[in-house]
Amino acid sequence: MSSPPDTTPRHGRTVSGLRSLLAHPLARGLDLDSVEATAVHARLIREKAFLRRLYLHYYKDYDSAIGRATPGGLVLEIGSGGGFYRELRRGVLQLDVRPGADVDVAGSALALPFRDRSTSAILLLNVFHHLPDSRAFFRECARVLQPGGRVCLIEPYAGPLSRRLIRPLHHEPWDEESGWSLPSSGPLTGGNMALPTNIFVRDRARYDAEFPELPIDSLRLHTIALYLLSGGVSMRSFLPGVLFAPVVALEGLLAPAARALASVMTVELVRR
Repeated sequence: MSSPPDTTPRHGRTVSGLRSLLAHPLARGLDLDSVEATAVHARLIREKAFLRRLYLHYYKDYDSAIGRATPGGLVLEIGSGGGFYRELRRGVLQLDVRPGADVDVAGSALALPFRDRSTSAILLLNVFHHLPDSRAFFRECARVLQPGGRVCLIEPYAGPLSRRLIRPLHHEPWDEESGWSLPSSGPLTGGNMALPTNIFVRDRARYDAEFPELPIDSLRLHTIALYLLSGGVSMRSFLPGVLFAPVVALEGLLAPAARALASVMTVELVRR
């Protein structure tokens, strides 16, 4: 008996084949919500030189947000099971809902186990677009932050270039027409890479109206190809770590065109 014909469009087959070709051997075939995936991601972030330097680069935004926040409260990093910020800055509390995450607190960003007005800064790197209920998260931030406290979100940006480069190569969903919530799923299998852009760019006026106690203090577009070149936690790196600084310098020269070229945004919210 002959096999049924493959009805997948040629473009889809090409993209799927390219993803398979570029996949990192350690990440190939992983159940993204498993204990094994948590451990593999932590290992890749530390061992892939270009990716580790990218994390260090993004952690500077964390440092800046903490420096602007009212001091004296907790500094909380959410979804931090794979990262290493706690190794660089003493006193940071790490929280993650993923199984096997080596963190201080196992818990959800939608029900933070902290007292009202106990926190100075809340930090997230590529985590917000996986949260199933954005409004619940914003309400929790407003509750636990002290006045002058900060939220720093480093997230994908749905721009003209990233739609053509990042969207087709990345395994995560990308829906620019959706609302602010996600279907119930696992902590990493669920997501929408366009969610931050939908909320903070497309629906900026709605966000401002719904959360006046947690206004957007700044929104900076950046990262043209750095993340793609790093391969993230699913693909091989395209460049060695030694070339990170020259690529950063080149992207700095292109910063005036960030609205068209950027693939990442840093959003900073402040508690009134």
